Amino acid sequence: MQAKGNIEEEFFLNSMNVEKVFAFLDRTDYFFLYHIKKCMETSKLKDGVYLSELAEFMDFPMAELSVTVKKLQEKGYVNWNTDMEEERTYITLTNKAKDLMERQKRHMIDSYEKIVTNIRKEDMETTLLTLGRIRQLIEETRPQEDSDSQ
Repeated sequence: MQAKGNIEEEFFLNSMNVEKVFAFLDRTDYFFLYHIKKCMETSKLKDGVYLSELAEFMDFPMAELSVTVKKLQEKGYVNWNTDMEEERTYITLTNKAKDLMERQKRHMIDSYEKIVTNIRKEDMETTLLTLGRIRQLIEETRPQEDSDSQ
């Protein structure tokens, strides 16, 4: 019999570990780069996105987004610029980020194709419904922010 805590840890570390599909970029980095790219499609800028647009697009606090963008810049994934006419900052994706995102996307597509060709449709539907319910339950058990820290 496994000790209390081991089963739960194994479930989240091994059974639910989607991080393994992220071979070229960290999942969090890919998440933000993906949203930057999507936001750029509707941005007022031709080759970038204003930080304020991105914050609104992602429904993410500007201060936290600034910290994340700084980290992405340090990794060489984005360039942070200033639009002197508008007196606003904007970001662009670097060629490094575009290349890694394309490689990561291809890897995810290949992984997904392998899954759907090796698992019956009914099993996939059941699995996706179950995972959706698991996400919902995890969200319900998420610790609430302490009202004293606000």
